Amino acid sequence: MIQIDQDLLAKAYSAFNARDIDTVLGVMDSNVEWANGIEGGHIHGHDAVRDYWTRQWNLINPYVEPTGFQSDESGRVVVNA
Repeated sequence: MIQIDQDLLAKAYSAFNARDIDTVLGVMDSNVEWANGIEGGHIHGHDAVRDYWTRQWNLINPYVEPTGFQSDESGRVVVNA
């Protein structure tokens, strides 16, 4: 995995933990698909992720600290948390 990928992901996780939605969304594709852990299913796009996180953060206070990064066989980056 390229170091820049790891640095970008670490920055995104840090921004998520700081509740800086704009920074996190800035590193995501505009057509992002995100698992909806509250209601089930998936949500799509920046606006839906923003709305979901805003609702989620009013219910719980999640904090996610990555413990490692690796590439899978298809070249995708896997985050261990």
